[in-house]
Amino acid sequence: MQKGKRKYRIVHESYLIEYLGITYPPGTWRTNVPLGKLKPLAGRALSEGELRYVSKPFVANADAVVTLKDKIVIIEAMVRHEPGALEDLIKYELLLRETPDYQQYSHLPVEKVLLTPLDLPFYSKLAAKMGIKVVKYSPTWIWEY
Repeated sequence: MQKGKRKYRIVHESYLIEYLGITYPPGTWRTNVPLGKLKPLAGRALSEGELRYVSKPFVANADAVVTLKDKIVIIEAMVRHEPGALEDLIKYELLLRETPDYQQYSHLPVEKVLLTPLDLPFYSKLAAKMGIKVVKYSPTWIWEY
């Protein structure tokens, strides 16, 4: 490793799970949630599990989906600035309505949340115009990253 260069660490998932664990009741959230309706493939019939596996590179995955009594919360975590995160949340809301696992919750409102440790005033204003809530969560360990 070159002197002065930081070692790359994956912190995205631990950041997200820590936030989910302290914010929502156990059993109400899932991570890396595939969204949308899977289309059958030509050829032999596949089980739903097999279809999800082979379709994984082609489906959208929300970082987290929280199912509460009064709403569904879709969360996209952004540890570093990632263009497109706001647009992803809008896409996820549309796809959620087509996802078989969430059909029973179609009557509930959907809250879109961008979770970030970053201070992004312009991004926050843009998010508000798009109906997206920006939650700034900054555990002390995240700044070591």
